[in-house]
Amino acid sequence: MKAALVLLLLAIFPAVLLCAVSEDSFNRTYASSIAPYIKDSAVAGEIRMDDGATLGYQSIKNPREKGIVVLLGGHSESYVKYAELFYDLRDLGITFYALDLRGQGFSTRMLPDREKDFIPAYDRYLVDLASFMKSVVHPRPNEKVLLLGHSLGGAVAAAYAERNPGDINGLILSSPYLGSKTGAPVLLLLRALDILGRGKEYVPGGGPFRFVPFEQNVETHSNVRHARKMQDYKDHPEIRLGYPTNHWMVETERMGRNVVKNAKLISCPLLVFQAEDDRYADSSAQDGFCAAIPRLKKILFLGAYHEVLMESDSIRDLALAAIRSFVQRNF
Repeated sequence: MKAALVLLLLAIFPAVLLCAVSEDSFNRTYASSIAPYIKDSAVAGEIRMDDGATLGYQSIKNPREKGIVVLLGGHSESYVKYAELFYDLRDLGITFYALDLRGQGFSTRMLPDREKDFIPAYDRYLVDLASFMKSVVHPRPNEKVLLLGHSLGGAVAAAYAERNPGDINGLILSSPYLGSKTGAPVLLLLRALDILGRGKEYVPGGGPFRFVPFEQNVETHSNVRHARKMQDYKDHPEIRLGYPTNHWMVETERMGRNVVKNAKLISCPLLVFQAEDDRYADSSAQDGFCAAIPRLKKILFLGAYHEVLMESDSIRDLALAAIRSFVQRNF
């Protein structure tokens, strides 16, 4: 099966060199190559916002830079999660900037309880990203910049592209969170709770962070990559995040609706990954978004859970090949 997928991949992307880390050698390669690469190449930083909040980020400068990729992760994520991705794409001439969105990872949390995911209004994500782009990413003129966003980060990246059409040269969205799969009745309940002043409470049934056994996870089919993610939470307890709050759900749903509504404003090349068995992001909202954009390539990954970039090799290798091809065309 894997051989057939590789042959198909080479037929679709003939110029792509496959050099991704495999699950069979993952733990060995992570210890011998990925971790040393990140230690030697990555630099952690932070930027202070107008309201005093700080945003954590990581940069990996490439001495043969052809362009810049700004990565935005999803709910309960930090840049440490993407070490394998940075390593796999190190030969493309990319300088990476990975930003932890407000309330995520190493960035400022908005409530005294650090594990509650909360944002006053989704526009705050866009104000923060604009400041980051201006002060950290764009001081060098004429650089080509792509945004790569997963889940929540995908929605933020798309919203930014809609509002700043001339600021980026391409957009890659992995399982963009443009609407949840909670259903209309649950969303009505969350809005009601928010109106009643319970916006800062965990969503019904939610609570603080917990370690999830592989057998109970619905994010990836890769045991070793799931284990690495859990290890990151052990190594960096400060990045742990629990369930969203009621108000966060209301605001991100509003952001998703607006992103779909304004999709036609995106003018740059766009690549979208859709996971067939996504348990979080609404595929119909993604379809509506994609239908409005002519310069778009959407790839449906059969059998994939939400985290395409953390999936089993047969899925992840195809995603990496598509990213490589997209980057090479647009840098």
